Amino acid sequence: MALSALAYGGVAELPFQFIALLTFATGTIAFIAMPRAAETKALWLLFIITCTLAAAAYSQSLDISTFATFGATSESFESIQQKAISVSPGATDIAILRLLAPIAIFFLFRAAVSGDDSALRLLRLLGAWGAAIVVAALIQFFVDPDHIVLADKLHYKESLTGPFVNRNSAAAYIGLILQILLAFMLYGQRVAPKGRPISRWITPTLFALGVFALLLTKSRAGIGAAIFGCLLMAALLRAYSSAGPTRQKQRMLTPSLRMGGFILLCIVLFGQGAIIRLTTEKLADSRVCTYNSILSGIMADANFWVGTGFGAFRSAFPPYRSADCGINGIWDRAHNSFLEGTFGLGAIFLVALMCGMWILCHAYLGGMKLRRRFRPFAALGISATVALLAHSLVDFPLQIPGVNNLFAAVAGIAFAISSQDKRNIGLHEISGNTTFKQLT
Repeated sequence: MALSALAYGGVAELPFQFIALLTFATGTIAFIAMPRAAETKALWLLFIITCTLAAAAYSQSLDISTFATFGATSESFESIQQKAISVSPGATDIAILRLLAPIAIFFLFRAAVSGDDSALRLLRLLGAWGAAIVVAALIQFFVDPDHIVLADKLHYKESLTGPFVNRNSAAAYIGLILQILLAFMLYGQRVAPKGRPISRWITPTLFALGVFALLLTKSRAGIGAAIFGCLLMAALLRAYSSAGPTRQKQRMLTPSLRMGGFILLCIVLFGQGAIIRLTTEKLADSRVCTYNSILSGIMADANFWVGTGFGAFRSAFPPYRSADCGINGIWDRAHNSFLEGTFGLGAIFLVALMCGMWILCHAYLGGMKLRRRFRPFAALGISATVALLAHSLVDFPLQIPGVNNLFAAVAGIAFAISSQDKRNIGLHEISGNTTFKQLT
């Protein structure tokens, strides 16, 4: 999971395949060694949804000439000239691998969490690793802006991209790290701080550096999604703390106002690049036109039901591309993960997406009601999910391994915290979880 970010986001096939192999091997060992990892019905439902999606994607690459078709559907199949549903069957295998890798990471991190203590360890490790990448990205941006890690930087030279090729992917990654750090800061408001006073400023300092790095990406959607995620987390905690005493309300309101004021100040001081892009560049430009073309492709023939091929967007899109959108460039991604998923897989993608999000959010909302002390981490699961989905409406962060792997790990940990056995929650809340030093 950590390697995918450093490997330029894990977009190249060879590094991705190596990382995916390690992920599946580790996941298999984890589920053999930790049989309790798959006890909940929700996890089995997620597993069934995953298998259904993979089977649907694989079936698109099979020869359909021998399949019996009947009724109205057969008329739609008559217009399909190729032997397989997918216009590029060779792209299916790597596409399925890219689908399964983050899901395997989700199950792996869920399996690795045996209790709240291990969950906090893993989440701290993710936050520390991500913060180190953010700090290294800042250093390289000011010291050596012409390189991405060791490779020459060909695009977005005026923007911070860190180890990623695309500034939007970098913004999505930094946004997830900011939400992890914010969850620990809000958690520190609920637990008596320990350690030296200077150690309590580590997390806020890293959060400030993260906001600075986020603004330097100049990604409009990435900055907006990250801010929305942070504010959503604070709002959720405020809403679920409304039944508490007045003192608790004030303790939640004060850090929320400070965070909002700090972000606003940073935008004014350091966000000129993003502000200029927001005010001078049209958000839609050719994307809205492209979205309309994709919708036309989805509704054409039987595409809505059977798709055009999972991972085959680059080959399947040109026939539906409107002349009004211009002839410049080759669209290898739709810049909208929902449209691209539906265009490739068909209606089953929307059904699987809604079912998966319902299962996750249902667990997180249950954690918001039951966990109290660990409520910030249930809120983290909701905010990270909603923010990344919102960003995916105009970009493709969910399709970048370096981003979706981190999100899957965070989602798995948040799911584990939210799904703790009710019989064990009371005992743990009373114990106060004193075995850890807080980052705040």
